Amino acid sequence: MRRRMRFKWIIGVLLANACLLVGHGQYRILPGKTIPGDFEDCDPKTPARICLGSNGEEHCYLPPSDKLPPPSEVAYIFGLEPKAKAVGRLNGQDLTLFTATYSGCGSGTLTHFSLLTVREGKFVNLLPNVELTNQSEYKIWRLPLVSSLPVLATADFIWGMKAGETHFAHHRYTINLYVFDAKSGKYLRRIEYETTKKYPGLDDADEIKVLDAEKPAILAKLRQR
Repeated sequence: MRRRMRFKWIIGVLLANACLLVGHGQYRILPGKTIPGDFEDCDPKTPARICLGSNGEEHCYLPPSDKLPPPSEVAYIFGLEPKAKAVGRLNGQDLTLFTATYSGCGSGTLTHFSLLTVREGKFVNLLPNVELTNQSEYKIWRLPLVSSLPVLATADFIWGMKAGETHFAHHRYTINLYVFDAKSGKYLRRIEYETTKKYPGLDDADEIKVLDAEKPAILAKLRQR
């Protein structure tokens, strides 16, 4: 597991940096740092960063690290597999979806999502706190009747432990839709609900596919608002 995570992390970072430097030239991705000699390469000690410019770290954005309540000392540090892609434009600036992952070296991961724009020379995250497990799905949709900007749809599994569900079994999912709000200048959650249907987990599928099936229900809920 650790070897696979390390290999994916290295390849992902190299590809991400190459694409950004060639395709954009205005920002760089830096992975989280591990302790030299630490065999747990799947557990960085610092968050990943996305930085403006070709050098220096004065204008960098870092996803916030989440700490579990005491007495736990666990901290979710999102340092693995950082990726960025332009998904739209706002006021002449790119809207950049930036993701970075926490592993903990187990079977599950957690990925932090940021939707960034540049204001006064600094990255600003327009999303509320959005974190998805590795048994989830997200999509960037264009819904012109809802917003002129792209919207973010997410689906993450609900683990019915009391019902005896195993980690990667069929599950119900929590659906969220985030839409830009011109008044606040940020993205707000417009839709949240739980599916009645259970969808295959990673025991039976290579990837999670929920949102296309739920899209009619999502659009219907938007029309009701």
